[in-house]
Amino acid sequence: VGKITSDEWRRGTDALRISSLPILATALRELDDLVIQRKEPIKRPLSPVASVTRRTSASTTKTHELYNRSRYWDYAQNVERAFGELYQFCFTLSKPPQSRNMDMETATALWSVLLSTRYPIIGDITTFLNENSSYRGANKDIWNMVYEFCRTVHPNLDNYEDDAAWPTLLDDFVSWKRGKSHDGAGSQWSV
Repeated sequence: VGKITSDEWRRGTDALRISSLPILATALRELDDLVIQRKEPIKRPLSPVASVTRRTSASTTKTHELYNRSRYWDYAQNVERAFGELYQFCFTLSKPPQSRNMDMETATALWSVLLSTRYPIIGDITTFLNENSSYRGANKDIWNMVYEFCRTVHPNLDNYEDDAAWPTLLDDFVSWKRGKSHDGAGSQWSV
């Protein structure tokens, strides 16, 4: 899985003004709530400085922002775009450096984390992939098409078009799901 260099880490935490693990945990939780969980954005403070008060000596207090939320506010302006950027970043970060594919185990784990809140059909897709070991990896096209499939095809598959240009993996998933909906009675929907 991906690696972040110490220089990349330092630049990122410096830009966000992350000064401790609890502040990092807060920033990650806020981003997860916004981009993955699709919760409402946190409220902007009335002043440009958030209301975090720290005691700097026995008699004085200093108010400052917990961390630099400028990226958070940018993401809150267009959560769908932010999610798309995160989704693409995860593919690039998670595949081996010189490879065009990521292994299917990594892909299904990431799909479960990234897509399950938004698109429950991903649970069926990952179950299918875990039961069918003939798919060994996901290239960029599969990665993107699984996201597009989840975004556009209803969980009951009523708007799935058999003659659309989906990858074989997704066509096979649809056949599998339709076959399961017939309780294994031996009949599948004709394509």
